[in-house]
Amino acid sequence: MKYAAMIVSVSFILLGQSAAVAQVPPPVLLPPPLLPGPPPIVAPPPPEPDYARRYDPRHSDWCAHRYRSYRAYDNTYQPYEGPRRLCYSPFS
Repeated sequence: MKYAAMIVSVSFILLGQSAAVAQVPPPVLLPPPLLPGPPPIVAPPPPEPDYARRYDPRHSDWCAHRYRSYRAYDNTYQPYEGPRRLCYSPFS
């Protein structure tokens, strides 16, 4: 009987401990801290296309009258066959 009382009291103690352990909230996981360092290396943007070259107005007029598809900003026209071509005039 003495042992039965001891087993009952030990089981109550263990039950109390397991209940106490169950009430502890789980740990909160945080991301690792950011360490200061140099900024990331980023490639510069590609240069803008150079459309700054200006042609003689007589050249642009000649090409526009000769080719309906002439674009003055890049000095090209679209032939019936193939890719766009540069326009060459007597004023180039």
